[in-house]
Amino acid sequence: MKTLIKAASVISVAAALAATPAMAQDSESYVIGLSGSVASNCELVPEGSGTFNVDMLNPGNQGSLTILYSCNSPYTVSLSSLNGGMLNTTSGGVVNIDYDVEASFLGLGIAATTTNSADMQASPVVIVTNNDWENIFFNGGTRTGNLDLSFDNPQEYAVAGEYSDELTITLAANY
Repeated sequence: MKTLIKAASVISVAAALAATPAMAQDSESYVIGLSGSVASNCELVPEGSGTFNVDMLNPGNQGSLTILYSCNSPYTVSLSSLNGGMLNTTSGGVVNIDYDVEASFLGLGIAATTTNSADMQASPVVIVTNNDWENIFFNGGTRTGNLDLSFDNPQEYAVAGEYSDELTITLAANY
């Protein structure tokens, strides 16, 4: 009987050991949250302000301006006109001669846009949209544009006075 009890004890101890899960290995971790940022950067050449003398008797090409632009994020290039045309300030604004700005890649007619000054007065008109997320050195372009006066009726042509407008070229990041 003692032998039977010993055998039962050995079997029950063995069964208990088999039913006990193995000890889990000790494990710890440390999570590090990483973050960083790069500010949006856009460059327009030329930038600032300048002046241009418009020949008010010439409805044709008034010359050209080439701009270079680039951003390290999506962007737009837009045009806006303060007066919606060449406003005759001497007449108190009775005469306002609108003009067209034609812009294309290097003046070659590639991806050309034509925008009228009257359309640019209420809100800027976008002439370039770029949705790429790229380095500033690879995410740019160029536009060459010229200005053509648009005499809507013969009464506007050669009216005496001083004329002015401000044409603004804006490069803006889209994020």
